[in-house]
Amino acid sequence: MASIMIQGTEVQAVSPEGKTGKMPLADLLAQVAPRRMDGCGVLFPAGVRTVIPGGRAMIWIYESPPRVYSFRWITNDSPVKFGNGTKYRTVQIALPYLVVLAVFAPGEGGRLTLSSANECFFRVAPLKNLEKDELLFPALLNCSKFNPQEGHPLSWICTQHLNRASFDHESDTNRRLCAGFESLRKCLVETGFNYSSENHESSSWFTESRGIDPRISTVENWQAASKENPLFVLDVPWLKTGHTIERVAERIFKNLRIPQVTYTSAADLARVIFNQNKPNQTLPATSI
Repeated sequence: MASIMIQGTEVQAVSPEGKTGKMPLADLLAQVAPRRMDGCGVLFPAGVRTVIPGGRAMIWIYESPPRVYSFRWITNDSPVKFGNGTKYRTVQIALPYLVVLAVFAPGEGGRLTLSSANECFFRVAPLKNLEKDELLFPALLNCSKFNPQEGHPLSWICTQHLNRASFDHESDTNRRLCAGFESLRKCLVETGFNYSSENHESSSWFTESRGIDPRISTVENWQAASKENPLFVLDVPWLKTGHTIERVAERIFKNLRIPQVTYTSAADLARVIFNQNKPNQTLPATSI
């Protein structure tokens, strides 16, 4: 049988075959009993309403109230639909409540960092109940629809231009997670809106939503309606997802395929010590 010995701040494991391994006690405890709802000591950015834990991963739930945004939107006469050479213009359009699920999971070295599985949704009222409040699909060009939906995000935020170097190698957890979130926010609202989703995924949720209301059928109509009454977006019949925050979070954790491990024996703890220098699981990513 495997055995575990704790001496001061170090833990040593011995396998039935006589193999030995050591690691700091603090590192072992961090893996077998990770911090959950305390948020890992992070000072959350404004707008983060709550955190949903999922084993070694967690999701920040961010909500922004209705307001007018300035977006870089592809022009009607752009020579290409996406990529180099795309022509943009600035548009001011109102959005309803914007809900972002920022997903953090083990990255290089096993440290928690922003994943590629982040999603975005609309709502016409603030979140009050994670189990009951339904999410709506966002009519945005940079939020992708997949077909089939099974195994994929429902409303994936395009992160082609995410600057991972700005946070992935940050040693401080607070700075790494907050910088990752800020990079995601910029990808969502500050990068160019083009037709990449129509080419690389099934579609964008803007294209899918154009027929639901004449006021958002074109970005020109949307801009005009926003100028007349920015709160009209609370009356638009946005496409329903049929999912709540809780249901979407469950889908995300399932798609990440992060095992939910329990530790009930010395052999379980010994396995953590012996595996500490092995490569971490690579999370599935969608790239364009």
